[in-house]
Amino acid sequence: MDLGLMPVLASGGDIITEGFASWAAWIILFAPLLVAFLVACVPAIRKNVNLAAGLAIASVALGLVLTLFVYFFPTLGHHNQIYELIVPWVSVDGSVAIAFGTRMDALSITMTLVVTGVGLAIFVYALGYMKGDPSMGRFFGKFALFVFSMLGIVVSPNFFQTFIFWELVGASSYLLIGYYWKKDSAGQAAKKAFMTNRVGDFGFLMGILMIWAAVGALTNDTISQGVTSLMAAHSAFDFRVIEQAIGEVHFTGLFEGGVAAAAIAAALVFCGAMGKSAQFPLHVWLPDAMEGPTPVSALMHAATMVAAGIYMVIRCNFLFYGAEWAPTLICWIGGITAFIAASMAITQNDIKKVLAYSTLSQLGYMTMALGAGAYTGAMFHLTTHAFFKALLFLCAGSVIHGCHHEQDMTKMGGLRAKMPSTYKTWIIGTIALTALAPIAGWWSKDEILGATLDTHQVWGSGFLLFIGIVVAAMTAFYMWRATYMTFAGSYRGDHPAHESPKVMTIPLWVLAIFSIFIGFLGIPEITAFGVKDANFMEWWLHHRHKGAAATMHNWLAVGATVIAWIGMLVARAIYRESEGKDPLPEKLGRIWTTWNRLYYIDDLYLWLVQVVQQGIARTAWFFERWILIQGVINNASQSVRVAGDRVRRVQTGRLGSYVTSFLLGAAVIGLLVLLQVGMSHAAGGK
Repeated sequence: MDLGLMPVLASGGDIITEGFASWAAWIILFAPLLVAFLVACVPAIRKNVNLAAGLAIASVALGLVLTLFVYFFPTLGHHNQIYELIVPWVSVDGSVAIAFGTRMDALSITMTLVVTGVGLAIFVYALGYMKGDPSMGRFFGKFALFVFSMLGIVVSPNFFQTFIFWELVGASSYLLIGYYWKKDSAGQAAKKAFMTNRVGDFGFLMGILMIWAAVGALTNDTISQGVTSLMAAHSAFDFRVIEQAIGEVHFTGLFEGGVAAAAIAAALVFCGAMGKSAQFPLHVWLPDAMEGPTPVSALMHAATMVAAGIYMVIRCNFLFYGAEWAPTLICWIGGITAFIAASMAITQNDIKKVLAYSTLSQLGYMTMALGAGAYTGAMFHLTTHAFFKALLFLCAGSVIHGCHHEQDMTKMGGLRAKMPSTYKTWIIGTIALTALAPIAGWWSKDEILGATLDTHQVWGSGFLLFIGIVVAAMTAFYMWRATYMTFAGSYRGDHPAHESPKVMTIPLWVLAIFSIFIGFLGIPEITAFGVKDANFMEWWLHHRHKGAAATMHNWLAVGATVIAWIGMLVARAIYRESEGKDPLPEKLGRIWTTWNRLYYIDDLYLWLVQVVQQGIARTAWFFERWILIQGVINNASQSVRVAGDRVRRVQTGRLGSYVTSFLLGAAVIGLLVLLQVGMSHAAGGK
């Protein structure tokens, strides 16, 4: 089975443009924006923290309810339906037309459920975590703005609208990461995230423009009347237009440069995902983003911002078929990110930093799946990861809250008895993340490993599979290391620890329950036991390929599980009674130093900015100041001024001076005439 040949989103199916279902998505999208507007513009709401929080929670809950009862449940019987409401928006001289609207299909419905479902649990949790914060109303307003931005990406029907919301996600994440604006580190982290994402977004924009220009240049001779009509109704940016055009002329046929140009366009689009989903070498912003409040970390790094890049590539997966080297590039970037992030996580003592690097590593897994063409596998792992990683982040927030804002695991320990609910839910999340059978991550991670084994479009897929298995062992090791350092042994904190209030622990249990059972939505075809057609995710997203469920390689699943158990047992042997002392730095030596210094990548970027970029800036300033401005512009203007001053002195206003000058000039002219006449006679005499 070649997963790379199965499009996740089929452009076919029933298009519904009338009725409540066609415009309910607009309510889902704009309800959080309305809350953000009210909080920002109405001081009475902003100061009433309970009202601001209640409105924000209600807006997300409304989105969840509408998605479930208007789209998900009614669509189960005929899940190839697409609900859309698209209106004209921008038109420039009739040559450029851009529409705005919403499109709800199987993929966007799934992602909306993830954003609103996980988001609702995090919003409720934030009520307890942010209690007492004087700017709590402002926090929920920014939180709602962030959800609006993410939902805009999810329901967008075209590239242009996607890019607008893409940038809004970047702007709102800047506000949330830098929420504690009095902390210099928070401000620096916000700027780092914003600037790093601009690098990827520039490539994303270039890719969009390349594809738009290519599709817009198609003539009626090369595409069908149906595509032409669809383009006239929407725009050349529309996903359905591009997909159907590619289906008729092939992606490489869109470009004059053929395969090479197509691969470049696909790689440029993927640059956007590299930024938002923090893939190497643009991964450096995500760990620093932990400076924001823990609910922000949970929302951004589990279900929304970092998932945006993965979702975007799945949405436009049709760009990567036959794009030559682009899938190999994507798969290798994912593998490299997964490995380096897992190794970095092993050396962290900050409980949130461990989870941050874990997120990077899991995003690497998803990116490997994208490169291997396993788009359903990537979406499945995105979904399961959203629940168990949000759970782990909220558990970390509960620990930090219970330990009086302490984040250093070496100063924790013994919290198993002091925080029982947090401990039990953390264990569930850890089991799900480390892919111990049979919950959540075990199903989705093994589907990615199986797809990497089966793919025929990625060079070096065998070595990438090896990397994936090694990362599984490393994941188990660093997560159980964090578990033993935080919950085992005796308490090492300076202040008494306590369990978090129910408003924080109830969302933990809700997410824990989902983390246990969400994985069963993607049970693959288990050939050894004769179980077929059990994979709901394949059925839901691949409605034109019901029989193409991901095959589970039994030896691979068992082997990866054994590897995870080994990682857990090694962590148990080292850290169960460590009491906060870490023996690994001494044992690993330079390897530990390299991992702890993040492979010196941040140091390299800092050197590039402080030495190279600032050196270029100083050189440019010197050239501009002393050569261009002082040497050329100022000296030229000074010369003109001096010459003008000399000429001005000729105009004295005295008649005698003018007569003298006149006579002197006449004498000079006379002498010149006589000299010329004399020279003429002399020449004639000869």
